[in-house]
Amino acid sequence: MFKYVTVQLALFLLVECSIKEGQTLSDYLWEQTAEYQQQALNSSLIQGMVNKCLNPSQFGGYMVQDNVFTYEGSESLKIAAGRSDGNVTLQTFLNTKAESWLSYWESSNEIWYIKNVDGLTLGEAAKTYVDNIRDVSENEIPIYTVVALIPCEKLWPWLGQQIGAMDGNFGVYTLWVRENLDPESTGYKKYEQQVQWAYEAGTVTAEKALEIFSTTMRDEANFFNSVARCGCRAISPSGCLLTTLLLISVIFYHR
Repeated sequence: MFKYVTVQLALFLLVECSIKEGQTLSDYLWEQTAEYQQQALNSSLIQGMVNKCLNPSQFGGYMVQDNVFTYEGSESLKIAAGRSDGNVTLQTFLNTKAESWLSYWESSNEIWYIKNVDGLTLGEAAKTYVDNIRDVSENEIPIYTVVALIPCEKLWPWLGQQIGAMDGNFGVYTLWVRENLDPESTGYKKYEQQVQWAYEAGTVTAEKALEIFSTTMRDEANFFNSVARCGCRAISPSGCLLTTLLLISVIFYHR
């Protein structure tokens, strides 16, 4: 009986985790990583902006690391492009995106007065994110580097939509939110198109794509959560929640 139930459960999960008829690979990957998207939405960085309480020093630390991430992402794109000799279309796409990411790095450095990455260090979350993308660019077929970067490209406008980026008031972060979390941004669709072509050609598998996509989507959420949560210095987000609940309990107890 137990064996029969186990087999039925396995079959159920297989069906639930399979691409539905007519569904694109990118839609499937997005659907399967909803948990990490919610973690990003509820992260200390995003909610700190929503509640207008994000510590400017924490924001600055995040942005410096994010700039390094764009530089390293450009390098990973170049590596993948260099391994794409047999696919001119993909190679051109990767080189174009590498230049775009490098351009963002250079323009941001004028704001943050960064000369190069040599003197900068990354926190654990950002370093893990950078290393995971680099590993894909060096060890997987090049199209999977595109898969690895879709979470970064697609999550930000989705977050902007969820928090009302274009109409909301985020205090001193309002301009940054509107420029960086613009819900109308559709650049990610070019990445998705490349991946869909490869999937239809049999170059990409849903299983491998989901493994890589899930990893970098998780990394996005972890990076967003690497800043200190408002009002909770030097403790984890779970510790912040526990502290809040305890304070509420004390208030109601005294009432």
